Amino acid sequence: MSSDRRARGEEALGRIDPDVAGRMREAFAEIAPDFADMIVDFAYGDVISRPGLDPARRQLVTLTALTVLGAGTDLIETHARGALRVGLTRDEVVECVMQCAPFAGFPRAIAAMAALRRAFAE
Repeated sequence: MSSDRRARGEEALGRIDPDVAGRMREAFAEIAPDFADMIVDFAYGDVISRPGLDPARRQLVTLTALTVLGAGTDLIETHARGALRVGLTRDEVVECVMQCAPFAGFPRAIAAMAALRRAFAE
């Protein structure tokens, strides 16, 4: 593991949610303590920190993928808050999920909208 990957990952993750790395480490500490580091190193250090997309577009892609996959609403909440932190508006985030409905199905879009409501309430 390269410390550069970890540093890039921590920096990229910090733009989305400064506290999420600590929460992940805490959540996985008992069952898989290295799992959070794998997420930080690979997902954020290798992939999300790549050039080519600005942070706002990257969050739109992430929210789209999470909505289409029917991912956990905790992830959608985290990335919705991150989208606001990197400059997207609530309307843009909502529109992103609305655009997913015909492709992902309305149940997944409805679940994502519920996650957005919780994220926006904070």
